[in-house]
Amino acid sequence: MESLNIFLREHLLFTAVAVLMGSYIIASSIFPVIIYLSHTKNLAKKPNSRSSHSNAVPTLGGLAIFIGLSIIIALITIIMGDKTEVSEILSVVTATSILLFVGIKDDLMEISSRKKFITQLVAALLVILLTGHRITDFHGLLGLHTIPRELSILFTVFVYILVINAYNLIDGIDGLAAGVGIVIFGFCGGYFIANNLFIDSFLSIATIGGLAAFTKYNISESRKVFMGDTGSMIIGFILTYQIVALLGADIDLTNDYPISNTPVVALALLSYPLFDTLRVFVIRIKNKKSPFTADRNHIHHKLIDLGFTHLKASLIVILYTNFIVGVSIATRHLDINIHLMAVVLIGSFLMMIPQYINSKNSNN
Repeated sequence: MESLNIFLREHLLFTAVAVLMGSYIIASSIFPVIIYLSHTKNLAKKPNSRSSHSNAVPTLGGLAIFIGLSIIIALITIIMGDKTEVSEILSVVTATSILLFVGIKDDLMEISSRKKFITQLVAALLVILLTGHRITDFHGLLGLHTIPRELSILFTVFVYILVINAYNLIDGIDGLAAGVGIVIFGFCGGYFIANNLFIDSFLSIATIGGLAAFTKYNISESRKVFMGDTGSMIIGFILTYQIVALLGADIDLTNDYPISNTPVVALALLSYPLFDTLRVFVIRIKNKKSPFTADRNHIHHKLIDLGFTHLKASLIVILYTNFIVGVSIATRHLDINIHLMAVVLIGSFLMMIPQYINSKNSNN
């Protein structure tokens, strides 16, 4: 085992590709089974008034993603990880397993938002308390620096629940949630491997493999599958774990490639789900509706209304995310609060363009 560990560390490119392909192959082999069982057992989701599809589509894609990434990250951690890393990955897999079972139940039977919220709360607390990964420093953002332990735990739980549900809300058209996830995990994976945080990096890479396999079926016309709440909760949870790890790792001054103004860079990575969720909530409240009422006010819906296909609309959002992250990296040496303002203003302005064009077209 030790000789294999040494080999994998000396050949990181090979290891990264093996992790990526392993997750991809396992997930890809499971999707056909899910699609077959969903159609034969009448488990596929029937379209409703907000749907962009006319046929029933299986919604358990998250199950295949979870199996693929869990097997691979468990194997690579056993081979390369120390006791702390094994414990951390075991905690993450345990927490995501809780979300998996609740997500499957919701995709098949639908459960209340309250039960999903409690499940997300339990999963977040579990991984925070077992791994110690939490947001402890704001790096001077809004004048805040180190925060007390209890407040740190509460704020980190809030971030988990916010990101999980924001990510769920962008899972509205083919290729979007997976594409945005691949961009974010790609950045995190690159940062972690550059700073010799191999297990965190391989968690991102394994997730990318599962998302890539999902995308192949999600954009298919004949063998389509949806991520479902199972997938969006699991991916949103792992995504938050990686962002929290990114914020924590960048405090370590021994890192080879630290990032200045890390909280703003993290916000840029999550800009589309967070900004779009905030924007939709404001519109719903302005219209005197519950902020949790489902509608077609998301930016990806506006892009569809402009005549873009699902794939093109998803690509526009992916390019948007890459652009905002690029702007954030390029301006990261500014004062952190000016940096925050620049990212928020540019991101919000770009996000309003489809809404503005739609409004102008409807008035003509």
